[in-house]
Amino acid sequence: MPKKLTLLAVAAFALLLAACKDDTDVTPKRKFISFKMDNKVMLSEQIHRAFYSPGDLTDADPTNDHSEMLITGYSYNRDVINLRITSPLPQLTPGIYTNAEFGTEMIMEMNPSLELVGADYNFGDLSITIHSMKDSVVVGEFNGTLVSMDDGSLKTISDGYFRVIYRNYP
Repeated sequence: MPKKLTLLAVAAFALLLAACKDDTDVTPKRKFISFKMDNKVMLSEQIHRAFYSPGDLTDADPTNDHSEMLITGYSYNRDVINLRITSPLPQLTPGIYTNAEFGTEMIMEMNPSLELVGADYNFGDLSITIHSMKDSVVVGEFNGTLVSMDDGSLKTISDGYFRVIYRNYP
């Protein structure tokens, strides 16, 4: 009987070892957009989308050779969040993108006041860093200063992070 128990224990231990998997990627799988606006936390965890459009070098039209990504979301207050990243190159790659590049911008519509605040090529200050684009997931961070379209006041954006699934468009 003890021989059977020993064999059973060894078999169970071998099955346990075979079932364990070494998972080196321990990063959280949570998808979100989060940042502080004037030290108030803004978070979009459930309702967000991202679309990626690489440049098209297959035709003679130079106006579509650039790449861009649009990341949109809603905060829990129903504020609309829009981040757009544009590159003159046909592919977005990890790196730093600023609103000094035409098309890179952050625009928000605040609820319930409908106040628009933003940073684009003409006003504000915005820096977006893409850390990775892999398996249709983009990870990055952002910060800057947005300008109110209502009264010209400044809104400081800090500690901005995103991790969202993107779809190619078109």
